[in-house]
Amino acid sequence: MAFTISFIRIVFLKSILYQNCITDNIADCRYWEFSIEGMTSATIDRCSSQPKNLYMGPYGEKTKVSKNFPNLQPNKQLEFSISIWKFDSWDSEGVEIYANNLLLKNAIFTDRQGTKICRNGEFEDLFQPLKFKFQTTGTALTISLKDNFDQSNWDESWGFRDFIIEVIVPCVKFYSECNYTGTVFQICQGDNPKKQTSIPYEIKSILMDPGIIVKIKGPNYFSGVLQTYTNSQICLNGFKFPKYINPT
Repeated sequence: MAFTISFIRIVFLKSILYQNCITDNIADCRYWEFSIEGMTSATIDRCSSQPKNLYMGPYGEKTKVSKNFPNLQPNKQLEFSISIWKFDSWDSEGVEIYANNLLLKNAIFTDRQGTKICRNGEFEDLFQPLKFKFQTTGTALTISLKDNFDQSNWDESWGFRDFIIEVIVPCVKFYSECNYTGTVFQICQGDNPKKQTSIPYEIKSILMDPGIIVKIKGPNYFSGVLQTYTNSQICLNGFKFPKYINPT
């Protein structure tokens, strides 16, 4: 005889893997979370007093800024958003943006693009939001930004903010063994809701993307008490998931 499920629900919210410097509050721009090769003394600064004025930088003189994400689920579709501040005399030079070894964009501008609002004031400055979609292959991701400027930082420089990485199609994986091993049953955003009652074994671990809420209740679930999970569970000893029996 099959066990019964009293209640199971998977809620998919906005799946933000990482975000930084998305407000004009200094405490929200965590520049120390990035690896800097070049102008290591650059931290945060402001350009004008309008919204989106706070940024990380200014950088230049062939500086490289990187952020590593070492423990990702493979084969994930990601959306990467970033805003670049262009300062002063860019003479058709740019900031290259990479996801691992994939060049997403070489953001090239000229000295007269924008408005004179900050830095040395001799040339125009420009705020440019950008957005990219790509798919991971392995379990590690490195986002890198690097310029190819050949003049001083006061003459040409750049900064960035609104650094956001989001999972496009978030999923939750139910495993038959602890430590995310054994048989796996995956449910992703957009799947048929009936799939949520078709997990064919007792669940021992749950691996989920950010922004997912899993709620489960049943007579064999912790004495019938509703369980709510908002992050991955490496081992659920005693978690008695109702078994699913295919009709004959």
